[in-house]
Amino acid sequence: MARVDVTTIELLVALDDLRSLSAAADRLGISQPAASARLREFEARWQLAVAVRSPRGTVLTEDGQAVVAWARRVAAELESFETGIAALSAERGSDLDIAASLTIAEFVLPRWLGELRVRLPEVRPHLLVVNSDAVLGAVRSGAASVGFIETTYAPQDLEHRVIGHDRLVIVVAPHHPWARRAYPVPLEQLRAAEYVLREPGSGTRSTFERALRSIPRVAIEASSTTAVIGAALSGAGPTVISGLAVRHHVETGQLVEVASELDLRRPLSAVWGRGQRLAAPARELLSVAALHASTRTAHP
Repeated sequence: MARVDVTTIELLVALDDLRSLSAAADRLGISQPAASARLREFEARWQLAVAVRSPRGTVLTEDGQAVVAWARRVAAELESFETGIAALSAERGSDLDIAASLTIAEFVLPRWLGELRVRLPEVRPHLLVVNSDAVLGAVRSGAASVGFIETTYAPQDLEHRVIGHDRLVIVVAPHHPWARRAYPVPLEQLRAAEYVLREPGSGTRSTFERALRSIPRVAIEASSTTAVIGAALSGAGPTVISGLAVRHHVETGQLVEVASELDLRRPLSAVWGRGQRLAAPARELLSVAALHASTRTAHP
């Protein structure tokens, strides 16, 4: 069956609106002879007389009025189609503001963003790296459309989704007394020790405090994972940190993982505004994150 092209549909609608073939041609940006030829071709193909031309203008026939009624519905659907495509294109080409806690930002998010770029090269991510509490604040304020945190609690005022898991480890320098222990360190000794720790508000700190069920004693406090590792390497004290962050140091013997009875597992979660629907790039990023988490990206 022969197809009716979009320009002819638009011409029929314009003809009904303007009662003038030349005016209809102007609306479509084509010449009057071209519009006239297109109308004659349509009538010949379908063996219908849709318009009567006279010195006073062009009037639709009864068949023409029926055809135009159908054409208007098609034109409306086409407009909706184009509007939807334009919105989707703008959405996919927009900036993506992300806030992420330090462990996620340093050790897993770069891989996620690399995969996102392969899938949606037109998306421009902007990354804010802060602790988990500050991530929640950025999402609440609208500074970030999606955030990634590593805390064991789920904020009730935000949408959230667990996308993977991580495990903290207690590590010490090789000369520390705990490095030679054959059995887990008792809870009393863990509570009595002084630690090199991340600052309050970090997911690492809150997970450790919850597992220890007390406020730990702090020898050195730092807002940088790198600084925490450096202090632990120098022998400043035991530290509690993501296994992802010290995998290399443990494998090479620079740090020793200490056994304990503490449950130091924690979820890695995505958060966004309550009741909000994530834009397409953010949804795609969550899909990438979940895929990598399922292939042990988030496990030490």
